[in-house]
Amino acid sequence: MKRLTYLTCTLAVAVMVAAMTGWSMAAGNFLVPVIAIPLGIIVILACRRNVQEVICDERLNKVHSKAALRTLEVIVIAGAIAAVILYSFMISDTLSPKVTGRVYTGEDGSRSMVINLYKPGSPETAENLIRTTTIKNINAMNEFEAMDYCQFRREAFLENERKGIAGMTIGIGIISLLATFGAFYLYYDRKY
Repeated sequence: MKRLTYLTCTLAVAVMVAAMTGWSMAAGNFLVPVIAIPLGIIVILACRRNVQEVICDERLNKVHSKAALRTLEVIVIAGAIAAVILYSFMISDTLSPKVTGRVYTGEDGSRSMVINLYKPGSPETAENLIRTTTIKNINAMNEFEAMDYCQFRREAFLENERKGIAGMTIGIGIISLLATFGAFYLYYDRKY
């Protein structure tokens, strides 16, 4: 097997493993990555064993190790800064839901609560209302009312889940990781 064929096989296996892992995460089947990732590693190692040409020498090993180390340093620092910024943005008014509520005291002394959930970053109007619920007696709340109460926060971020914010974040992270490694690789390839 030639070096170019090996690199093509490696790319094809990486794309297939990434696709299978992404599909399994979307489908909620976590057994697929447990099987696909080790199987992909085995296939790549088997392909590497059949290469007759020299894959890399000491110079390329040094370039790879320097580029990987610098990439790790930059991505960890930039990732920590980005995580703080994104977390503060996530809990800000633009992405966090607006939950309002009122407690009413009835004639018999029981307290009831009405909770309204509005779209993130929007005013409290009827068209922005996602859901409302009433808990008739707070002191005698049953498990269904408690579960209903707990669903509010999850439903508020459902729109963000539909937009695929988590997937876009992972994708942007991988692209920035590859771009950073590529830049450092080119730099150290010219240097050595």
